[in-house]
Amino acid sequence: MKFAFGAGGTGGHIIPAIAMATELKRRGHECVFIGNANSMEERLTANAGFGFHTMKVQKLYRKLTPANLLFPYYLSSSILKCRKLLQDCDGVITTGGFVAGPVALAAISRKIPCFLHESNSYPGLTTRHLASRLTRIYISFEDSRKYLPLNKLRNFGIPIVEPRDKQEFSFEQLSLQNNKPTILITGGSQGSVAINDAVASIAKVLLQNWQIIWQTGAYSYHRYQEMFKDVQGIYLFDFSPNLAQMMRKVQLAITRAGALTIAELEAARIPAILIPLPTAAENHQYYNALAQKNKGVAELIAQKDLSPQTLLTAISTVDHWLNKRAMQALPENNATHNIINDILSFY
Repeated sequence: MKFAFGAGGTGGHIIPAIAMATELKRRGHECVFIGNANSMEERLTANAGFGFHTMKVQKLYRKLTPANLLFPYYLSSSILKCRKLLQDCDGVITTGGFVAGPVALAAISRKIPCFLHESNSYPGLTTRHLASRLTRIYISFEDSRKYLPLNKLRNFGIPIVEPRDKQEFSFEQLSLQNNKPTILITGGSQGSVAINDAVASIAKVLLQNWQIIWQTGAYSYHRYQEMFKDVQGIYLFDFSPNLAQMMRKVQLAITRAGALTIAELEAARIPAILIPLPTAAENHQYYNALAQKNKGVAELIAQKDLSPQTLLTAISTVDHWLNKRAMQALPENNATHNIINDILSFY
């Protein structure tokens, strides 16, 4: 069978889609992706070895802007193009976000089974708008049930791409020690000025008990590299394809609260201090972080409350707030396998 994927805009939408497409391909099915040209989705899916068709679609901004005047035109033209692209497809799988919208609407208009995976605890606008017309909705947080039709939901978690290189990652290649407690700090591929500034203020205090792996993002890399170039016990980088492997070796993460990051933390059984991005659409990162805090596997610091002292306090009291039993009780991530099994049960 042939499946088309509508996924784009952010890695949190694209990576789960690639994980599902990879599993379908492994089982002998054909998969293609649809998204914007010269985009993150085009680059990542090409690297994963999948065909890619382009359309032109833009997000609907939640503030008054002239760009929104073009939204109806791009949406309608994208739906028409997607209808043609889907004429030989047996199913459509999307992962929410503005790129998914026209692909899903085209599938619905053609009466092609359409499946949607929602990573965030608070479903996005696209998911909520399409929910009643979808074949199945896969959620990742139980809190999502409050916003979506219950008869269409299955909670299997977030599909993640397993590292291609299964070899054990060694900190020695980063000039760090393999047996020393390690903190991973990341604000995403673009970095976070707020997180970076707070960490920079307490880094030398942390180094008394920890070593630090720090993804600064490209914007801040040179500044902090110069600041800490002669300091032992810190490895700074702007971006690394080995981040998932690094994560499986650390004892604590300080990070944003994107759904994919949370899934990778859970898979690695790593406790976290989550600092949600306050400008994320519909504040979904806050709800993601709150769900993790309620599970007992993470602490939440709102960015408005972030300071060197609040961060240092959260780190120093990690043993007090971490519910180790809750961390051990997290289920294995079989999301990809379970979702694909469910999808194929419709054929």
